[in-house]
Amino acid sequence: MKIFHFTQIIILLFLILIQASASDNRVSLSSNEVNQGGVLFIKITEPGADAPSIRWMDKNISLLHNTEKSLFEGFITADLEQKPGTYDLDIIFKPSGIEKKIKVRVLAKDYGVRRLTLPKNKVNLNDSDLKRANKESAVMNGLWNASAASPYWNRPFIMPLDTKITGTFGRRSIINDQPRSPHTGVDMSGKKGTPVKASNSGVIVLTGDHFFTGSTVVIDHGAGILSMYFHLDKINVKKGDKISRGGILGTVGSTGRATGPHLHWGIRVNNNRVDPSGLVEISKKLEE
Repeated sequence: MKIFHFTQIIILLFLILIQASASDNRVSLSSNEVNQGGVLFIKITEPGADAPSIRWMDKNISLLHNTEKSLFEGFITADLEQKPGTYDLDIIFKPSGIEKKIKVRVLAKDYGVRRLTLPKNKVNLNDSDLKRANKESAVMNGLWNASAASPYWNRPFIMPLDTKITGTFGRRSIINDQPRSPHTGVDMSGKKGTPVKASNSGVIVLTGDHFFTGSTVVIDHGAGILSMYFHLDKINVKKGDKISRGGILGTVGSTGRATGPHLHWGIRVNNNRVDPSGLVEISKKLEE
């Protein structure tokens, strides 16, 4: 049996503390607070090729490996309706097994409310339409947890149109005095036929004509990130196609439940509904 002297134990503990302290300097988080529907940027300096293990709200977080800068980079998000409070971001470095825990606070955010009065036949679906809408919803819901682990992107996300946002993210609607689900994307103005760009590189995982969203495209960007494009006039891609950042996936339209030509653009990160414009802004840190 190997016997350690007291001095050796002290030295060993000292070395472990030095390693743990060094790991603190390897992690950079854009903030220790995030709004409901918000996005944080995480950067981990790691000279080795082993990706650290990251867990946030019981989900694994996949990061982009920037080998030139010895960095792992990505996003930490909170769902639009995540319960406010303090949550642990758990990091395990490889192969050392050193663990780091960061406290991140989720803050409540009021995105506002709009009240609308519409004809009943525009709000309450008949049995046939309801059956169709529920079937299409099930198809969409099957995508959220099926994203590829590795990112297809290595650059910041971009806006799909160079126009104004006319419908903000997170705003709640009360239609005919009935509360409805909050707006989980942004509406962007655009004339019919205006080309719509992919917000980043990825793989087309869904195209179709849906009751509410009309001509619809969903892109899997990998690392748990999916983007959605609704109410298109024309679709230029098909399921399984690879698309580059800025590639044209279709054109602006008013299909589905739309009162006029526009684009509804949404983003999910690890099945968290987040503000797409917030992801675009924070992802610029990838080029810093």
